[in-house]
Amino acid sequence: MSGLSMLSARPPLRNSSTPAARIVSGSRRCAPVSRRSMSVRPMNVDGGLPPSMSPRKKMTIQQLQQLRESRTPITMVTAYDYPTARALDTHGVDIALVGDSLAQVCLGLPSTTLVTLDEMLHHCRAVARGSTHPLIIADMPFGSYHAGVDDAVRNAVRMVKEGHVEGVKLEGGAEIVDIVRRITQMGVPVMAHVGLLPQRHVALSGYRVQGRDAAGARDVYDSAKALQEAGAFSIVLEAIPHQLGSFITEELSIPTIGIGAGPGTSGQVLVWDDLMTRWHGRKAKFVRRFADVGQEEGRGIQNYISAVRDRSFPKPKEEGYEMGPGEWDLFLSEFEDGRKDGESASDPVDRRILYNA
Repeated sequence: MSGLSMLSARPPLRNSSTPAARIVSGSRRCAPVSRRSMSVRPMNVDGGLPPSMSPRKKMTIQQLQQLRESRTPITMVTAYDYPTARALDTHGVDIALVGDSLAQVCLGLPSTTLVTLDEMLHHCRAVARGSTHPLIIADMPFGSYHAGVDDAVRNAVRMVKEGHVEGVKLEGGAEIVDIVRRITQMGVPVMAHVGLLPQRHVALSGYRVQGRDAAGARDVYDSAKALQEAGAFSIVLEAIPHQLGSFITEELSIPTIGIGAGPGTSGQVLVWDDLMTRWHGRKAKFVRRFADVGQEEGRGIQNYISAVRDRSFPKPKEEGYEMGPGEWDLFLSEFEDGRKDGESASDPVDRRILYNA
């Protein structure tokens, strides 16, 4: 899947100019908290960096453009919660996408069209709390930008202010150009998305490859060009022929992120649950399994069940916490003395012996 060798062999880009895009900033991160040993306490968002990795700067739109111009492939992975965001942050992913695919892989819904804006905002905040370095982009869910420009702007601003993301992603072509232009004019960075549009899978009669004939390829190209001119800082190219993916990448002056668009794009994106083999739905042709977390999870839960049932868990060193000297005997003594009236006092078992066994 890596397109490093092909990218390095291509001729220089025709146009290295970058369309203006203003970045919305805000103090969404809290001061670091001290680490605790309790498993329920979130880890410091600045902690956990492997010693071999030097601290990274915050990814910006300008830095993404620099990666494109230097032909360094950009990495983007979906994230839906705090732990996944921490993993992407710690290990060097450039862009964390809060994708509307969470409808299926997190919420068990049959389609991305069913996730609501409030649900997206909930997951956006969790990802934002776990991210320091990646640029955080979120899908605007189906219906949140279709009723008109004003409605789209209002909802895009909500995603920044309430979801704490740094940009939004919209699916569509020429029909959303005015919306993209207005959102970017208001200072919210927009990543466009052309080719296969999952939010329109019903209208497209399924998840079908786009741009397979000359007319279709021209439509995808024209859409990408128009969205760039409207102010999009990057464009996702999904499920299009690899020749078309490379061609659009060469013709545009902004980074392209491919998913099923070949190795010639400026970067690649995959769904976390696909690349980690945690999602067992239909596997798309362009998906590569980079780890089998699902199998390890299954092994882990089976081992846990067995250990609980045969009482090999917990072991003495895992039993937990001790009371102070004499405190348990004092507790039992006071318990016996303070039993309520009417409770049977004929119990022959000495609780000190029972609980100290």
